Amino acid sequence: MKKLISLFSCLIIGISSAQNYQGKINKVSENSLHQILLTPEVRSASQSNLDFVRIFDSKNNEVPYIIYNGKSSNSSFKNFSIISKTAVPNVATSIIISNENALNLDNLTFKIANTDVDKKYSISGSNDQKEWFGLVSNKIITDLSEAGKTSVERNFSFPLNNYKFLKFDFIDKNSLPINVLEAGLEENYSADQSKIELQNFTQKFETNKKLKQTRVIISFPNPQVIDGIGFDISSPSYYLRDARILINKTKIHKRNTEHFEENISSFQLNSKSKNRFEFQSFLAKEFIVEIDNQDNPVLEIKKIQLFQSPVSILTDLKTNGNYTLKIDSAWSEPQYDLASSGIDFNQNYPDATLSNLEKLDKSKPNEQAKTLWQTPLFMWICIVLAALLIGYFALGLIKDMNKN
Repeated sequence: MKKLISLFSCLIIGISSAQNYQGKINKVSENSLHQILLTPEVRSASQSNLDFVRIFDSKNNEVPYIIYNGKSSNSSFKNFSIISKTAVPNVATSIIISNENALNLDNLTFKIANTDVDKKYSISGSNDQKEWFGLVSNKIITDLSEAGKTSVERNFSFPLNNYKFLKFDFIDKNSLPINVLEAGLEENYSADQSKIELQNFTQKFETNKKLKQTRVIISFPNPQVIDGIGFDISSPSYYLRDARILINKTKIHKRNTEHFEENISSFQLNSKSKNRFEFQSFLAKEFIVEIDNQDNPVLEIKKIQLFQSPVSILTDLKTNGNYTLKIDSAWSEPQYDLASSGIDFNQNYPDATLSNLEKLDKSKPNEQAKTLWQTPLFMWICIVLAALLIGYFALGLIKDMNKN
């Protein structure tokens, strides 16, 4: 019974500590679907989880929304030939892309049929399809499905090269192969243009002469979603350094707490490249950039840029409506039918903007707050009370049996 009471207390504390934020959606000029760019502040407040996001009208009715990835109408896509797909069941699928004109490439975009699986992959390059040279190793691609579409487009980044052939090896050990439909290049692609540059972070440089390494500790006031980094390096004039991004992690094993650094991404800083890199998104308040100097002089880094891929939602707004965006980490994924209602996702929709995002003080009553029986807290109270009641009768029954 004491354990059940303790569990009940923990649930109450956990639910009451849920993070809550609220912002105002500014007035719109037409009755229409509108796209709302989720700012870095919103992404941070929601812990990069859109399950926690809701839109309410002035009557506190939910307004459905859907994730929207609009495209610029002036962008162009150059197809590259997929010359072979080779699959070894339960091992790996190899896809070879032809770069017959030996163009300088540092990224390619794949069109992939919707799937729920995640894939580890490696990338290598060759000029004769006999001798292959490594470019990327043991990266992970996730989130390969989009509502309302049958395929997704995902960008793969790698060190700048001009190999005539690029091979992508997807590991199939734990899942069936993914279906790559097309490969190509977004012409005039620029990480600066397609991403939001993050601000308001600090950086601390440390050099360890014994380990021959430089570490840059980057910190934000609140956790942020990061999926790109850029370096402005002033000297020396020529360099080629291995670097990696690390995050401090903690795990408990057999009652022992273990602290370790997880490698999020690895790349090479090269005096002949732009030194801008993309990687799988991660959420962190602090992370480390570790650079191997070996016996070379320390790099003089003038500036570090951090990027975030933009995420927008699409929702139906009225000119005379008052709308509020709320974030509550106790909420679960909403179920809306907007995605399957025949929306044209290739159309350009007007923008709506968000302002005055603030953290709510839960000690103050909220006029639009839901009643107790409408919240997850009420459900947990019922579950725990039922467990306590069953435990009480079970103990009474055991005592009666012992008396007999």
